[in-house]
Amino acid sequence: MRKTKKALSGRLSDMDLRLLRVFREVVRAGGLAPAEVALNIGRSTISVHLSDLEARLGMQLCLRSRGRADFKLTPEGEDLYRAILELDGHLAAFKSQVNAIQSQLTGTLRLVMPDDLLEIPRLDLPATINRLRNRAPQLQLELQLAAPQELELEILANRADVGINPLHSRRPGLKYQPLFHHQSILYCGANHPCASADRVSEELLTQQALAAPSHAVFSGAAHLYRLFPNRSTANHMAARLAMILSGCFIGFLPEYLARRYVEAGKLVSLLPEHFHYRILNAVTYKKNAAEHPAVRLFLEALVVRESPCHRGGPP
Repeated sequence: MRKTKKALSGRLSDMDLRLLRVFREVVRAGGLAPAEVALNIGRSTISVHLSDLEARLGMQLCLRSRGRADFKLTPEGEDLYRAILELDGHLAAFKSQVNAIQSQLTGTLRLVMPDDLLEIPRLDLPATINRLRNRAPQLQLELQLAAPQELELEILANRADVGINPLHSRRPGLKYQPLFHHQSILYCGANHPCASADRVSEELLTQQALAAPSHAVFSGAAHLYRLFPNRSTANHMAARLAMILSGCFIGFLPEYLARRYVEAGKLVSLLPEHFHYRILNAVTYKKNAAEHPAVRLFLEALVVRESPCHRGGPP
């Protein structure tokens, strides 16, 4: 009775594809020994892979020996090799179709960003835009600036597709892809009384007027903001920076934003060992937009620089 051959059940696994690739390269090279270079593995390992594939399929694929001349495909092996070449053709066509979709991607991608985006050292939006346009030149961009709570509402209301912002909370329906952290510290303007005080204490600072965000701050910083009963608010970072530079308010600012003002003598940090907090920045988009071609392309094109201060550490 003729032995019934096995069939691959379900979807092809990564192991199946690997074994098929090994078989293809052996046939192309004309034997196990010549295929060692192409596969970068030893002859004995190649032989094991071929045996595994034959066991998976339940049929002998080739007659093999130590030399090239004695290597020969069985009829089943020839049929399988032709099927693999056909599969390669389908994969090549698939890649071409994807590339065509990206290069011909039309419509508008609506981005919403924080108002200090060019000051953020880890985020290279100009390079991101360049990569995005090179890969999809027909795709139009619509860029707007917003405060964190405004950014999320714009996405939820379908007025924006994807944004980057400090992660203050997690709203239902939104997906957050972590990018990097930044640290915020308490500052005052150079002409604020605290800048020239002989002794700055926590009690003195909490009596000052604070320039605070109009949105709810994330839980890791809430305890610090509660220390300041005298608060005025602004919805954008740039507005809070202006309030602090006026000398009438103190306030928390990201280190990256305050750095050049500190170096120019326009801002002074206040008890940074106590008044500081760390916050995560994330890409934000609707959960059902994860497969949107333009959103997916933006995520692939996004350029985030390595932190100069924390190489090898957390993002």
